[in-house]
Amino acid sequence: MVTIFQSCIDEAIYSGSTLLKFSKDTVLFDTIFTRQPGSIYPISVTKIISIKNTENAWVKANFNLGGGVKSPYKMNIDGVAGKEIKNLEIGPQDSVFIFIQCALEANNQINPALVLDSLMATVGQTTSKVMLGAYGWDAHYYKDSIIPNNTTWTDTKKPYVIIGNVLVLENNIFNISEGVQVYTSAPQPNRFTGILIQGKFKVTGSENNKVKFRGDKPVYATKTLPNQWGGIYFFPGATGNFKYAEITNAIIGIRVDSLGNGSNPCVELEQCKIQYCGQACIIGVTSSIKATNCLFADAGSYTFLAFLGGNYTFNHCTFAEYSGFTSRQKGHFALTNTQRNENGALLNSKPLSASILNSIIYGGNFDEVYIDKVTNTAFNVTAESNLIKFTNTDKFFDPTLNFINKKPKFIDISIGDYALDTLSDAIGKAQVSSPPVTIDINGKLRKPIPDLGAYER
Repeated sequence: MVTIFQSCIDEAIYSGSTLLKFSKDTVLFDTIFTRQPGSIYPISVTKIISIKNTENAWVKANFNLGGGVKSPYKMNIDGVAGKEIKNLEIGPQDSVFIFIQCALEANNQINPALVLDSLMATVGQTTSKVMLGAYGWDAHYYKDSIIPNNTTWTDTKKPYVIIGNVLVLENNIFNISEGVQVYTSAPQPNRFTGILIQGKFKVTGSENNKVKFRGDKPVYATKTLPNQWGGIYFFPGATGNFKYAEITNAIIGIRVDSLGNGSNPCVELEQCKIQYCGQACIIGVTSSIKATNCLFADAGSYTFLAFLGGNYTFNHCTFAEYSGFTSRQKGHFALTNTQRNENGALLNSKPLSASILNSIIYGGNFDEVYIDKVTNTAFNVTAESNLIKFTNTDKFFDPTLNFINKKPKFIDISIGDYALDTLSDAIGKAQVSSPPVTIDINGKLRKPIPDLGAYER
């Protein structure tokens, strides 16, 4: 219990009973992960409400939670925290703000369970009340863990929550099955939060049961916010295979470092979506990446960055950037065979090879492709049947083989929906590749003459 002693500067305190007016009658936190055993993690987002004194005199109010000291909720009123706060003085026709959080205990239920309480404010003999509610969701917790070899995450009922990071060692295999949901804690100073791969990582979702990766606030309001966790990082020599996966809210969705052994891609993606990332959706550093039927969208700087060369193959992919997360000046689709210092001086260069087919590169800037190359190092780009927003002043993309500055007419960029409208210039413009791509990002059959990008109209 906290007791407040506060001066009212010679003004009389209201001696009767009165009903204080809350700004809301219910505070709902949506879904929150239940507490990890032996830890204070996780704590909910903070909800803010106000309460008003409707009298023309000062009042002295007492606040308490219905669950008392055992309540999973906690409050802070004008900088004072406690389960019970007494003698808080509120000026005439004035309001105070109440900050509310909750941390829920495990409930041993498969589905999220509702946990209710109330916050009460009493003046004299009159009490006003606001209801508090949150759904507690039990989870599998992994805190700064090394994943054992041949581990497979299969539980589709309880999510997997990573606190800090998990590491897959060299030569080890880590699998995630369809329908699994993975949430990761927020970034910390000088500490990566996410999945670190030195071995093999295989993510196998399905058309109706995708594997989902995102930050650890499982509520709708945060679904489009970037920088909620670090991302997935592949060390040199590591490999990854993603099918029907969604990666959102990271700083960098996927980063792949250095070429692996053999001719196969280091990382291969099919029917995947990487969106709402603070810096980049996917980065290859002298690496090898292959993507088919994928959406890379809404990233602060890059939907794709080929840094210091590498080998890259894209077919029926959509690269789109309208997030406004940063005031970027360069195109969000970047191809480079260079490494430069902060002053732009060349430090290193390595060969780049890229094949871009049947794809869309579009966004809010005038030019959406950024190119940085040196001529004494290989820079080979094959681009056919793509819709690209680009000035093309150096004829880098052949306008007879591509659709330069045509309009894709996405369904609704404001909600990140990059499917094609009926009037899109991308409809029926793709070539049939070898081998043919017979479905789109959602598993929909493609037409004999398919559409450009990840989505078939």
